[in-house]
Amino acid sequence: MYLKTLGFILSVFLFVTVSSTEINCEREDIGAQCEYPELFSSIPNTIEEYNVACPKFKNYAKCLKELDDKCLSEKGLAYFATEEMYESVYGVASDMCEEDTLIYEVITENLRCLNETFENSPCYDEIEAITNEFKIYLPNATDENDYDLPAEIYCLQEAISSVCYTNDIDKNCGTLAADMAKEFVRRSYLLSFSCDNTDAKVLLADVGRYKLKSHQQDYLVEVLGEIINRYDDE
Repeated sequence: MYLKTLGFILSVFLFVTVSSTEINCEREDIGAQCEYPELFSSIPNTIEEYNVACPKFKNYAKCLKELDDKCLSEKGLAYFATEEMYESVYGVASDMCEEDTLIYEVITENLRCLNETFENSPCYDEIEAITNEFKIYLPNATDENDYDLPAEIYCLQEAISSVCYTNDIDKNCGTLAADMAKEFVRRSYLLSFSCDNTDAKVLLADVGRYKLKSHQQDYLVEVLGEIINRYDDE
């Protein structure tokens, strides 16, 4: 359950450590050329493990940008919609790995707490309860996870995930850790990878349709507004 819930939030990313000469723009699974960071599937238990895993996040971001520049931007399929988005993602990845930054200090001091929070969080079940009715099961599905979600519901899922886990971090690890989680969500453009302008507008227009608690709905309205403003400013 732990890996499933953590991946639930972070699976929207795709980053790799390949040299320029190794990138193949003709590959159908072009994003697979980037090595998926271990940090996205499990939180290290020790500072030593964290220091080894963290730089792979930066390399992942650099690799995706290289894929954009060499293969994807001219097709309108870039991972990073703007240079600002890339710089923000790479910046937060760098800060997470630098020992003299506050975000590094807070993360490494709370590794045990963060692990326990994700492992024991009820967020996955809460999110399932909200999105379950919108699942579209694939033909001949043999597994409960063989389904798709409408784009706007995937957007909803990721937005509610972020507020739910951040609240859990606040309760278990303290306000400073929760603030760092919010900073990561903001600077990583996490929700922008899940929600485009159209998805955000569809959700915002009918936000009362979903079975949300008041604080979830307030947060959703706030972040959807931010996403729409970002797109409108481009």
